[in-house]
Amino acid sequence: MPKKEKKQKNTRKTDEGLGRISRRDFAIGSMAAIGSSPLAFAEVSSNAHPFKLDISEEVRRIMVDRHILENDLVRVIENAEKTGVKLYQQDYDHLMAKLRMAEVYFYAEYSPIEGGYRIHNTYSHRFLLEEGM
Repeated sequence: MPKKEKKQKNTRKTDEGLGRISRRDFAIGSMAAIGSSPLAFAEVSSNAHPFKLDISEEVRRIMVDRHILENDLVRVIENAEKTGVKLYQQDYDHLMAKLRMAEVYFYAEYSPIEGGYRIHNTYSHRFLLEEGM
């Protein structure tokens, strides 16, 4: 009498060669897969002077929780410094800037330091525009 085949549980296997990707990269890849094109990203200028970001461990934890990359902050600050579009928070002596990249607005609260900028806080919000609204 032949043995009945056991049903295998539906298990997920991960490929060793694939790393984790951000939600933003996943969303952009998904949009490309369905034939949609995301809005243009603000590229870091090739003429830009490199600067360092001073980011505390607390702010780094916030960045991880909110899926914000250092490169996102570089783009926000570079754009703000180039265009002059930024807010000055007089009570704290901080600057606040934002930049839209694809479907996300990124915000950076920062202040200039020797050779770069100190990041005090950062956040982002995503949005989806639907037709007919």
